[in-house]
Amino acid sequence: MNAFKGLLWKDFKTSSIWFYGWIAIIFLIFIIGLVIGNFVKEPSVSQIFLIMIGVFHVAFLPGIVCSMLRVEGKTQLWLHSPHSGLMLLLPKLIIAFIYSTLSLLFVDGLGILTMAVFQEDALFSYWPIKEGILFNLGVTIFGLYFSGWTIFLWTFYHSLSKYPSIKNLRWIFIAGFIIVYQSVVAFLMSIDWVEKLFFETFTVKVSSGFFFSVGANEANAGFSPQMLPLPVMPFLFEGMIMIIVFIISCWLLDRKVEV
Repeated sequence: MNAFKGLLWKDFKTSSIWFYGWIAIIFLIFIIGLVIGNFVKEPSVSQIFLIMIGVFHVAFLPGIVCSMLRVEGKTQLWLHSPHSGLMLLLPKLIIAFIYSTLSLLFVDGLGILTMAVFQEDALFSYWPIKEGILFNLGVTIFGLYFSGWTIFLWTFYHSLSKYPSIKNLRWIFIAGFIIVYQSVVAFLMSIDWVEKLFFETFTVKVSSGFFFSVGANEANAGFSPQMLPLPVMPFLFEGMIMIIVFIISCWLLDRKVEV
């Protein structure tokens, strides 16, 4: 446990500058939104900027993971580490998840502030607490999904460096793997009984989408009242795939990936 805490602390120290820089960028974009909103006489523009920042967190989480992996690649410490691949990779996911959560909460705080200050010009006529929680949850899940693939492709790419004859062609193997994987999934989804199993067996009702519009004298936003069935099986399938590729990543790292 002490070793795991030490790895968490190490990953925090090597990545904290990226997090603080990201928070500064969020605040700067927020200020720009306020300035633009004041210029066009639409205070709600800053809230639209915050929504866009929230969506971008899908890329922020794997971006932080990628930055930590690059740092490890430069130091070459993993080749001599006594810890397992799981012990080396899991702290990075945890730290990235914490950063993403704190960042989303910061964006939520700015959104609450703008709604409190500009009550008459807010995008929502009510406090969208439920929608905000679901939005943050969805962004985080997709961020973790792409982080899992980032880790796997990184370890797979560097594991190929053990073979000098293909070391300079590793990107071709990565591209080939992605093409083969997508082709297999597409083939499975083309089978009638598989398609029905995935898209009709287990569904939940969700809003058909989010909308916002900005006019000359008004701005509106919200979730569409129209409800559509959302299949759950594809998410369960991708979750299982994520667990598998993470296990494979740990196994590849246990073989002393040289980066």
